[in-house]
Amino acid sequence: MTEDKTKIEKPARDAHGRLLPGHHLGRPAGRSQADLVRMLIEPMREELIETLRANSKSNDGTVSNNAAKTLLERLAPRPKEASERVHVPGLGEATTLTAKAEAIVAAVATGEISAEAGERLIRLVGVLREVIAHDELEARIAALEVANGVRVPRTIVSDDDGELA
Repeated sequence: MTEDKTKIEKPARDAHGRLLPGHHLGRPAGRSQADLVRMLIEPMREELIETLRANSKSNDGTVSNNAAKTLLERLAPRPKEASERVHVPGLGEATTLTAKAEAIVAAVATGEISAEAGERLIRLVGVLREVIAHDELEARIAALEVANGVRVPRTIVSDDDGELA
């Protein structure tokens, strides 16, 4: 009988199903493929820019358009839109998420804030709703565990960079 070499060894986990230290899941440490490509082309950067500049003046419309587009995208990227500071009347006093959303919609309707700012604020209200729902669920689970005499410690694990793991 032959050994099955396609079987992948599963990483070790603790009693709660969390990965134990030293697991090797995810992207390996080190540079990404994009970083490696950047390193390879960096010595030729000036030459590449000159080639693109020459091609942007080409008589061939496709070549010149593609070269000009590449030059602009890489050397002068479109600036990120700055967030506008807004004041929404009644938002701070609103006690429910519905009231907060209504205050935002009213501010958009009366022209006090832009539709884009209103959309971003409404999305934030949605995120707030998810956080509140999560907190309420955690509290309900904790109450059930206390009532049943069971308590499972809950910890939020973060890596060295402060990212949630």
